[in-house]
Amino acid sequence: MLLTSPLLGVIVSGVLLSALAAPTQDDLAKRELALTVLARAQQEGGPALQFARQLLGGGSSFAPYTVACPSNVTWVRSATGLSSGEQSYLAQRQQYIQAAVTAQAAAHGIPTPPRLPVIGFALSGGGYRAMQVGLGGVMGTMNQSAEAAASGIGGWFDAVSYQAGLSGGSWGTGSFMANGGALPTDLVNNVWNLGSNLILPSDNKVSFYYDLVSEVDAKDSTGFPVQLTDYWGLALGNHLLPTQYRLDTSPNLTFSQLPSAVPALSNASLPFPIIIAAEREPGEYVIAENATVWEFTPYEFGSWAFGSDTKVRGAFTPLEYLGSQVNNGQSNGTCWKGFDQLSFVMGTSSTLFNAGLLTLNGTNSDSVIVDAIQSVLSSLSANENDVALYPNSFANWTPQPNPISNFTYITLVDAGETNQNVPLEPLLIPYRETDAIIAFDSSADTTYSWPNGTALRTTYERAVVLAQNQNVSIRMPRVPSMNGFVNGGYNTRPTFFGCEANGTTPIIVYVPNYPWSYYGNTSTYQLSYDNATAQQVVLNGMRSFTLNGTVDTWPKCLACALTDRSFGYTASNRSSECQQCFNTWCWDGTDNTTTPNTYEPVVGIAPSFLVQKNLTNATGTAARVTATSGAAAATSKSAGERAASVGSGLWGGVVLVSAALGGAWVVM
Repeated sequence: MLLTSPLLGVIVSGVLLSALAAPTQDDLAKRELALTVLARAQQEGGPALQFARQLLGGGSSFAPYTVACPSNVTWVRSATGLSSGEQSYLAQRQQYIQAAVTAQAAAHGIPTPPRLPVIGFALSGGGYRAMQVGLGGVMGTMNQSAEAAASGIGGWFDAVSYQAGLSGGSWGTGSFMANGGALPTDLVNNVWNLGSNLILPSDNKVSFYYDLVSEVDAKDSTGFPVQLTDYWGLALGNHLLPTQYRLDTSPNLTFSQLPSAVPALSNASLPFPIIIAAEREPGEYVIAENATVWEFTPYEFGSWAFGSDTKVRGAFTPLEYLGSQVNNGQSNGTCWKGFDQLSFVMGTSSTLFNAGLLTLNGTNSDSVIVDAIQSVLSSLSANENDVALYPNSFANWTPQPNPISNFTYITLVDAGETNQNVPLEPLLIPYRETDAIIAFDSSADTTYSWPNGTALRTTYERAVVLAQNQNVSIRMPRVPSMNGFVNGGYNTRPTFFGCEANGTTPIIVYVPNYPWSYYGNTSTYQLSYDNATAQQVVLNGMRSFTLNGTVDTWPKCLACALTDRSFGYTASNRSSECQQCFNTWCWDGTDNTTTPNTYEPVVGIAPSFLVQKNLTNATGTAARVTATSGAAAATSKSAGERAASVGSGLWGGVVLVSAALGGAWVVM
C-alpha cells in the first residue's frame, strides 16, 4: 500500500527526526527506515514525495541552476584555433616552463633549446589501476618526490603544458587538478578514500546511498535527463575530490570553476587539464573507432571534428554555461550553470563502469538506491545504461553541413570503448603544436592485464583513415602492430615513436606499466584498495617511467626526446649524444607481426631490452631490481594466482560484461 502524505508525516515526526542529523551507529536503523519511506513516497509522487524530501533533508548542490544570460558570450565557436582561455592559461604557464626547461637542459648537459617545447601528459583508462599508475608516472617528473628527484627525471613536471585523461586517467587528472597537484602518494594517504568500495562502501553506506539519490533527484527536478552516470560520477567525486566537495558536504565543484577554486590552476602552475569522451550516435550500440572524440577543458566543451561517417569542422561552447538553451549559435534566453560538475565529467569519461551500479539490484530490494536505479532503467533500453546525455549546444548551427544539427542531446560514452585507451588525440591536434607526449599506458590488453600497444596502434590507424578519406589532420607518428609491440618488447619499457618524422609529428614517449617493484596489473574493476597496496601501485607506476634509477643514461635521453622538436633536429643534425640516445630508444621501424608468446613479466626483473643493451647500472646488473624508498618488492605470483586475481574482473563477486558491446569485454 502506498503511503499517504499524512501517514508519512506521522511516521517521520514520530520516529525519524533523529535521523536528520549526521547518523550515528544508533541512528542507522532509523535512517534506513527513513530511506524506505522516501523510496515509497517516490512511487506516490506529488505532495508525499515533496514532504519526504523536506523532512529528510537531502542535498541539491549537484543540480544545475538558472542564471541571467550573459551578453558578452560567444555561444558557439568554430574549431579554428585554441580558445582565448586556453591561450591565456598557456601564456601564464610559460614562466614555469622556461625555468624548468632551462634547468633540465643544464642538468643533463644539452643546450637550452631556441624555443620552449610543448609537452603533454596522456593518462590511459583502466579504472583505479590506471589512475594510480598514471599519476605515479606524473610523480616521476615531480621534484617534490625525493625518489623522482634522485632518478634524474624529477623537475620536468613544470615544463609540461597539457595533461589529458580518459576514463581511469580522467579520475587521475580530475582528482590531481582539484587537489592542487598534490603528490600522488599524499593523495593516497590524505585525500582518497580507496578503502571503501565505490559501489558497495564499507563506511556510511546508508547515508551514502541516500545522499546519492537526493542529489540526483534534485538534478532530475530541473528537467535535465538523469542517467546512471550521475550516480556513478557522484560516487567517484565522493572518493577522490577534496573533502569540501563530498556528498556529506557540498558536491558542487564544476570543471569550469577549477581555475578560480584551485590556486595552483589560478597561477597556472599545473598543466592545462583535458578530459575526453566519445560520441555514440543514435542507433549505435558498438562504438566505432572513427567515433567523434569530445573534450572538456576548464573553458570549453566541444570537438575538433563533428560526424561519424563524414567529418566536418567541429565547434566549442563555453563549459560554464553548458546546458543553456542555444539554437543556431544564439541563446534562447534560458541559461544555466552547474551542469559541468567535475564528478559528472569524470563519470562521463568512464561510463563503462555504470555497469557496476547494476549489481546493486540484487543487494537490497527495499533500498532507496535500488529504487532509484530501477526508475532510471525503466526509461532506458538495456543498451543505454552506459551513456551520458549532454544538451546539444550546436543544434541548428549551420555555417557548414552539421551532422549533429538535429540532435537534442549529445550522447557520450567512455572513449576507451573505441580501443583508443590512451588519450592522444587531443594532444595531436595541429593547433596545439605539441612537440612531445609522455603517454602512460596502463591498459589491460593481455591475459594478465598488461598493455600491449593496442591503444597507440588504434590511434595510428584512425589517423591514417581520417587523413586519407576525411582530410582531417591528426599528427600521429607511425607505430608497430600489436604483435610487433610485444615481439619487440616495446610494451616492457619506454620507447620513442616519431623519431623519423622530421618534425611533422610529436615525439611520443611511450611508457607502459611494468612490474619494476610491484604487480601493478590489478583488475580494471577492482573498486577498493588499502592504502599500502595503492602506494605500491603508484610507486610502481613512477618506476615504470624512471626505470627505478637503473639506467644512468635514461634522464639525458629523455631530455633529448622532450626538446628534440624545439631544435628542429633531424637525424642529420642532432648532437652525437642525442643521436646515440635515439639510436637506443627509438622504434627502429621493424614490425614482427607473428603471434607472440603469452606476455607474463615477473616483478623485479629488468626488461630484457635493458640487459641486452647493457644499459643497467650497478643496481641492475644482476637483473633483479629491488624497490627503493623502503618499499618492499612484491612477492611473485604464479600464473594461476594472477589469472584468478587479475583476469576475473570482479565487482564484489559480479562479473562485468558490457551490454553496449554485445556482451564483449572492453580492453581497458
